Amino acid sequence: MFTYVASHLLNHAFGVISLGAMETARSWFVEPWTTPAGIFVLLAAALTHISLALWTTYARRSLAMPAWQWVQLVLGLSIPFLLVEHALATAGARLRFGIEPTYAYVLAVFWKFAPEKGWLQALLLIVAWTHATVGIHHWLRFKPWYERAAPTLFGFAVAIPVAALLGFVASGFAVRERAGDPAWVANMLAAMGYPGSTFDAFVGAGTKLWQAGFAFLIAAVFAGRGIRLWLQSRRAGARVRYPTGRLVNVPHGGTILETSRAAGIPHASVCGGRGRCSTCRVRVLRGAESLAPALPAETKVLQRLMLAPDVRLACQARPTANAEIQVELLLPPDVRAKDALAVQRFAHGEEADIAVLFADLRGFTKLSENRLPYDVVFLLNRYFAAMGKAITGAGGRVDKFIGDGVMALFGVDDGAEAGCRSAIRAARRMAEELDMLNSLLGHDLAEPLRIGIGIHVGPAIVGHMGYGEASGVTAIGDTVNTASRLEAMTKEAGAQLIVSDDVAMRAGVDLSGFTLQSVSVRGRAGTIAVRRVVSALELPEV
Repeated sequence: MFTYVASHLLNHAFGVISLGAMETARSWFVEPWTTPAGIFVLLAAALTHISLALWTTYARRSLAMPAWQWVQLVLGLSIPFLLVEHALATAGARLRFGIEPTYAYVLAVFWKFAPEKGWLQALLLIVAWTHATVGIHHWLRFKPWYERAAPTLFGFAVAIPVAALLGFVASGFAVRERAGDPAWVANMLAAMGYPGSTFDAFVGAGTKLWQAGFAFLIAAVFAGRGIRLWLQSRRAGARVRYPTGRLVNVPHGGTILETSRAAGIPHASVCGGRGRCSTCRVRVLRGAESLAPALPAETKVLQRLMLAPDVRLACQARPTANAEIQVELLLPPDVRAKDALAVQRFAHGEEADIAVLFADLRGFTKLSENRLPYDVVFLLNRYFAAMGKAITGAGGRVDKFIGDGVMALFGVDDGAEAGCRSAIRAARRMAEELDMLNSLLGHDLAEPLRIGIGIHVGPAIVGHMGYGEASGVTAIGDTVNTASRLEAMTKEAGAQLIVSDDVAMRAGVDLSGFTLQSVSVRGRAGTIAVRRVVSALELPEV
């Protein structure tokens, strides 16, 4: 259906050039749809599209849904009303009378003899394209590449209908001028074999019959849905208990998401409840055995996001027994589309052994004095880029930049041992990047940039924390605090790096050539064995 609409609009756009260009382009954009195969494909797609819309509307347990879904439904159901007359006057003319309406004939009707139909045609163009592009957008926005491609696709989504309207107007003015000549009109009708009043009566009667029949069908769907829900409400059903303590009856055959919507409980669902995203997910605290098993589509989403076994997609989880099911909503109602794509192993927090690295610029406050804000920002960004490159290149992840410092995590995905090796490798690369940066910026710096680095390994609570744009996977706990304290010690110790001996042992790296000492860490009982490294460039290659 989208291809059909797009091809017609592109054909209209040639009207900007001339009426002849529109007719020539018709053999490429429209003629394929007039062949028996094209007509069959188009009718099958149209009937499937309409049937699915009516069936999903009938099957809904609740009409509470996002505004964009209501827009899609209303626009989609209005298209057949707006399209039927044009379809009968073009495709119907071919099938019933064996004639081929030309662009000249169609535009003469719209711009000269029945301009009100021209306005309806322009409205149809906007409605059909909006319906199509909104549907395409909500289908594709869960694809990993879509965010990058969206600006380009949006440009096409605006350019195509604008070009079509411009072509429709330009060629319409040209035809209206020609239609002022009765001889031109007579020749145009004769050339296409216009059958006269018989054809007009066919189009008028067919339009009224279709519109009345389709209106009756829509009314029957909504009425049938109401009767079905009334009958089902008389049966006993399952109940869902929410974190607030509220207990809600599940509409017979409904999902947990439909239950939330029917009860007016805010529940995230970026894809509209089609199982394409994971934003409606819930943790089932009790009664999981009363839910139907996950189907392959749901299982695929759950596995891709590495979600826990007690997590289900609310739009797919249907209670099958008259039992109480207790759930916890895992995402806020205003969650965004990109959150549906994030593979969040630590979405709800867990304890894991990781290596943590802290680094801080030495004397940057003094260094930034008497510098313009632009110079300070430029210098920091160059520094952050160099450190970020070293960390990610070594296999770590930058957790955050704090002032002129940086925190990085290692081993989040591949374990503490691999994380320790990556952290040591990162420390050496950071020293190398800093030397190169000092060389590049030497003429702008009164003295070289210096850093202190602290690394420690141990258990930490890792989870997706924060709010809005300032959220992401981070870590908290004693291991994080200890790494920060070790970094602070480098200043007094006159070293570029202080790394706990546990990191060296778990990494399997020989650091015996560096001074070993026991230090007390503020806020931590006992002492910790550390290695003092004057220059991280002296670290062995890992």
